[in-house]
Amino acid sequence: MHDLIAAAPRPRADLDHVPATATTVVRRAVWLRTRYDLRGAHLLCIGDHDLTSLAAVSLIDGLTVTVVDIDDELLAYLDSSARSLDVRLRCLYADLRFGLPPAVVGTADLAFTDPPYTPEGVALFTGRGAQGLADREHGRVLLAYGFSDRVPTLGWKVQRALIDQGFVFEAIWPGFHVYEGAEAVGARADMYVCQPTPATWKQLDRSATAATTATAAIYTRGRQSTQSRPTRLTAPVLDAVAAFLATGPAGRAVFVGERREVDAVHVRLATVFDRGLPAFASTGPGSSTGPGASTEDGTVSVATDLSDDPGPWLTRLLLAVNADRLAVVVSSDHPDLGVRRRRAQDDPLRQLRAKWTATPARDLGDLRLVTFTAVGPAALAPADRLARWLLDRPHGKIGNVWRDGLIRIVREDSGRTLSQRDARAAVTRAARDPDLLAARLIDLPRHALEGILAAVSSGDTLPAEPVRPGWIRQNGQTLRNE
Repeated sequence: MHDLIAAAPRPRADLDHVPATATTVVRRAVWLRTRYDLRGAHLLCIGDHDLTSLAAVSLIDGLTVTVVDIDDELLAYLDSSARSLDVRLRCLYADLRFGLPPAVVGTADLAFTDPPYTPEGVALFTGRGAQGLADREHGRVLLAYGFSDRVPTLGWKVQRALIDQGFVFEAIWPGFHVYEGAEAVGARADMYVCQPTPATWKQLDRSATAATTATAAIYTRGRQSTQSRPTRLTAPVLDAVAAFLATGPAGRAVFVGERREVDAVHVRLATVFDRGLPAFASTGPGSSTGPGASTEDGTVSVATDLSDDPGPWLTRLLLAVNADRLAVVVSSDHPDLGVRRRRAQDDPLRQLRAKWTATPARDLGDLRLVTFTAVGPAALAPADRLARWLLDRPHGKIGNVWRDGLIRIVREDSGRTLSQRDARAAVTRAARDPDLLAARLIDLPRHALEGILAAVSSGDTLPAEPVRPGWIRQNGQTLRNE
């Protein structure tokens, strides 16, 4: 664990990352193994910057572990480390303010979290952990939390937030966790064993249907700390957004953000991440009838405020939105915009080239306006059209969407009818990680998203013979026959 922690991505202060010691991480795994019978069980880690999942899955025979986290780089590291250790670990992306991936809701026997130490952060992470439990009577949420003796009021607020969620403290193990840093809490935290009650489930059922805000402050530092204020778009930025929506072809204009700040149909960001543009925003006079397909009446133009994006939202927005034109307001230091982009793999368009073409960004002081134009599906090769099929349907189960797209494209290009059973078998063979087929595309970490799209674009699931006049198969690729 010393070696794994040393090689891990650097902790992110804006996500309240304070690494636990290697001894603590191993102690967590040993404690889990000795206290619970986890043979054949499922452990859900709500965030895992400490790499607790790797220790647990290495020490506990038969344990299945899923990690959900907002940090794409960390998830890629966990996945590659699990492969090198020859252990099974499933990694999914989630900004918990928008919810838990449906693939893990109600699946776990035990949940563990070491959340931001604000009342809002602790309540959110433990609540998502409870949502992940399969057994409402015997499931438990394990929480690492500590506070300084000098500020007992903070500890009281956190404990009250947990009690308000209906949790009872089955046990508290003082000083269980030790950190490299975290001097504000004495570099230690307690282990809470939280038992949900019927009040917990009532609370979670209410919150599951309540609107979620993208600007919910849960951290102690950074733009989304409890002490910060949401970014408000200035007049020049709003003018640029309004101009984008007004200067395009006639059609429907949509603004996605927490507040309606321009004259357009308003949709909240949480709604788009959860299920895409709703029907009232994407259909009707002057709008597209399907993903990326314009009608004679006009086009769908969407502008989105991502000025508070902690980094991963842009990729998910490009997945979630089906429109003809898209403009996105992001911070000038956004990690996907050149200067801070560390690797070519960090370019969202590298993975989404079958859906979007970007135009040069416009500088607006501390913000930028990045615009995109939808790629016409008819101009794509069959394998890329299959990838586009998935990209336009990111909220469905990957296996089902891939299967249905394969059946459709084979029928369009060759006139053949492919059965659901044969299509599913082809998809399962082509998937580099079959465990991800039950997840949604929008819930994949960026590296896993790239892997799925590469498998789709390879054309391995398409027929080996020529698929359509004007196209040929050569060296495993589908090419236009000039």
